[in-house]
Amino acid sequence: MTRHFTWAALCLLPGILTTTAVLASPFTNVTSEANISHYYYATGNGPLHIVGGAVAEDFNGDGWIDLYALQGPSHTNLLYINQHDGTFVDEAVARGADISQACAGVSAADFDNDGDIDIAVTKLYASASTNSSSEVLVLVNDGTGAFTNQHIIDVPNINLMSTSWGDVDNDGVLELVVGAWISQGQGLFMYEYAGGQFVSSNFRTIPRLDQFVFSPRFADLDSDRLSDLIVVADFGSSQQYMNRGQAGFERVTEASGAWTDENGMGVAIGDYDNDGDLDCFVSSIFDDSGTPEGNWGVTGNRLYQNTGLGSFTDVTDLADVRDGNWGWGSAFGDMDKDGDLDLVHVNGWTSTVPGVHDKFNNQPARLFQNIGSGTFREIAAQAGTDDRGQGRGLILFDYDNDGDQDVFIVNNGILDVGPPVSTTPGAPVLLRNDVVYTNNWLKVTLAGTPPLHRNGIGSRVCIRSGELTQMRDLHASTGFLAHGPGRIAHFGIGSNQVVDEVRAEWNNGDDIVVEDVPANSAIVMQSPSATLSSRSLARGETVIASAPADGNQHEWVIQGETNSSSLATASFLTRGEKELLLNIYQAGTQMLIRQEILRLTVLPDFLIQSIDMKSSGIEVTWPGSPGYSYHVYHQSSGDTNTWIPIGQALTSSTPSLLLLSHTNLEDCAWYRIEEESMQP
Repeated sequence: MTRHFTWAALCLLPGILTTTAVLASPFTNVTSEANISHYYYATGNGPLHIVGGAVAEDFNGDGWIDLYALQGPSHTNLLYINQHDGTFVDEAVARGADISQACAGVSAADFDNDGDIDIAVTKLYASASTNSSSEVLVLVNDGTGAFTNQHIIDVPNINLMSTSWGDVDNDGVLELVVGAWISQGQGLFMYEYAGGQFVSSNFRTIPRLDQFVFSPRFADLDSDRLSDLIVVADFGSSQQYMNRGQAGFERVTEASGAWTDENGMGVAIGDYDNDGDLDCFVSSIFDDSGTPEGNWGVTGNRLYQNTGLGSFTDVTDLADVRDGNWGWGSAFGDMDKDGDLDLVHVNGWTSTVPGVHDKFNNQPARLFQNIGSGTFREIAAQAGTDDRGQGRGLILFDYDNDGDQDVFIVNNGILDVGPPVSTTPGAPVLLRNDVVYTNNWLKVTLAGTPPLHRNGIGSRVCIRSGELTQMRDLHASTGFLAHGPGRIAHFGIGSNQVVDEVRAEWNNGDDIVVEDVPANSAIVMQSPSATLSSRSLARGETVIASAPADGNQHEWVIQGETNSSSLATASFLTRGEKELLLNIYQAGTQMLIRQEILRLTVLPDFLIQSIDMKSSGIEVTWPGSPGYSYHVYHQSSGDTNTWIPIGQALTSSTPSLLLLSHTNLEDCAWYRIEEESMQP
């Protein structure tokens, strides 16, 4: 039985009109045409042959996605600014982003919530002479796309790999997680931004070492509007941490039903089966001989299907996505706009061991097309995405703003097995999506008012179009050393001309809903404009709900009752999460502009409605709930450790106010009400 007390004095079914077919070479290599002409220089040995990153975001705020690309040691990183005509121009020097060091991976997000996109770059080592520490360089955007300031995060280990940004505590200021591919010491670090600097966060509920980390990635795995953490790591070291709020991150790897990948490298997270939760793909190493020729596994990729509660089922073979060769960067995206997520990942390894390089060098990248019913088919050659470079980082983004997903691949190098054996710098590849099918699309971005994040990082966007529902999580997280603009929710909607409903599910618990959105459009959804006087109430306590002063008509719907005014009050007799719905209509019409759904929590404790002095004694009134009994106690000495029961327990069959009369005429009295569940 559960007890609470108080005292006082005197939160899809498939089916859509789509065209899903084997794509007939719709992707065009436009690398040279787009003026992208750099290389990644993986000189030397060791981890340099692993890395190669890039990130795609709108750094100058003009509505077109730019590219920040790494070049390797002794070569300056590039900031390609989108020219709106299919081409890019490198402006790294002019904009203060020309880093020339041993850079490995990169991510981008508005970490300080000031309205522009910043950049985080990992280094393999702090300098060529050190083997004990390294750095993350955070380039701070000044609002114009120039990076005039930077933070240096000293990380107490080397071989830093991927970074991801997430709003761990839902305060609008992002945390940064960093992975290190190391066998000694700690390989997973989290930093929070406070007081104008980055400080280390002890985020785990129980300390442990995470090692060989390639790709840490934030995502809300159990749909509780808190960002959890997936840690994709080499040599069977992948982990799952669940965000328990103020308690920190709890490791649940063994109970999750997942993370059997032998050499986890890249990661993609998305709702591939359109059931409303996030599934996880991990790229790894596949060798159909079944015999490892080195210190690696051979069982290939993994696809983990979410059960809905943050645990998983391994559906790799059912989905037919196991064979990805020596996989690296990965991403989900609806490449054919048919209403479900396809899967892209790159691969390659530069081993010079005879026989090994034949398996893992000069192999095609993968494009697994989602054909429904939980299955995929590999169509990279037909689609023209079968690049054979040493792929590392991968980005899906709409660089030409035509509504479909284009592909950018970071190639680490070119291995020539000779003889003699040699490695030359790798050239990137930009593949433009030129699909000719008539499927339509929708792009949604969020605009939050602080303390919400301005881009809604950690929130979700859901749509309903015909019989199909889809969901995207908004993120700034890696797929391995690279990522695209995850703050933009891109949907394919098949041949549907209208999206019936778009819902923004903010990570603070509120929703915004708009209806009848035309296909082939990009919309921005604001955070709620209405306010509540409190988000946490005792039972019986009053909340004031205020609509915005925007000149429109307002209608509050609370507990089934409608109030056609801008101001409403309410109190609740039962505990739990409560919804207050605001309909906003265009002034002078009945045209619904949007719905705002605000949520609050009614605590187990309750407010004593009144303690009234009567001629015969005192009447105590409080809200009661069905399924509970109430015991009333009093005392008059001021010693709140001593309570005297009054009468028998009271019950209520419906939510209602309960009243107890007490023939107590003391000058001062305290009353305590204890609630007890009647369920066994």
